[in-house]
Amino acid sequence: MLSPSHPSLELLLYEIEATPKEYWTDLLDTLRQFRQKIPSDTLPVVNAKQAQKNQAAIDLLDSWLSDDEDANEQKQTWEFLKVALDEDRLSSRLFFL
Repeated sequence: MLSPSHPSLELLLYEIEATPKEYWTDLLDTLRQFRQKIPSDTLPVVNAKQAQKNQAAIDLLDSWLSDDEDANEQKQTWEFLKVALDEDRLSSRLFFL
C-alpha cells in the first residue's frame, strides 16, 4: 500500500491511473496551474534544450487528446466495420451484438 505521507512519483502515477482518462486534460491543467504558482527559486534547474523538446512532445499529446473530430471518425469507422464483419456470415452467430 502506498503511503500519502511519503509522496513519490509512484504515488502520483497511481493517482493519475486511478483517474478516468476523460478527466486527464483537467488534471493536467490543474497540475500546470499549481506548478506556475510555485516561486521560481524553488523550481529545479531545467536544461532549456530538453525542456523545449519535452514541450513539443507535450503539445503533440495535448493535440491528440483534444482531437474530437478524429475520435468521431474512429467511432463511425468502428460502427461500419461491425456491420461489415457480420454481413454474409456462414454462421448465424454474429461477431458483435
